[in-house]
Amino acid sequence: MERGWEGAEVGVKSLGKHLIVEFFGVDSKILDDKELLEKLFVEAARRAGSTVCGVFFHRFKRQGVAGVVVVSESHLSIHTWPEYGYAAMDIFVCGAADPWAAFHYCVDVLKPKMYNVVEVRRGILHHEGQPD
Repeated sequence: MERGWEGAEVGVKSLGKHLIVEFFGVDSKILDDKELLEKLFVEAARRAGSTVCGVFFHRFKRQGVAGVVVVSESHLSIHTWPEYGYAAMDIFVCGAADPWAAFHYCVDVLKPKMYNVVEVRRGILHHEGQPD
């Protein structure tokens, strides 16, 4: 399994952390199951320490699911292509919420054969060496 960069630069303070995630080789039946993915993302938000404000998931007529869980700390979203075993996800949280806890839960449940993940710091407030 390939892993993306899971560290953050030392000394960087930001308003939020945004994980941009790609999963490859996920079971197509899972990626086409709206109810399962909705439960997965609500639980992932909970594990991140986020407060769920709203949930919307849609299953497309042919195949695939798109969904978002709005949390008071921002959002978690997914769009799936079951025919390719592929899912694109965003996990964006601010404050004390932990996007990596949500990410690792999704890995445990979806069991991708491979993934790519990048952390983007949003709203950088201070970087070591930068004047206050």
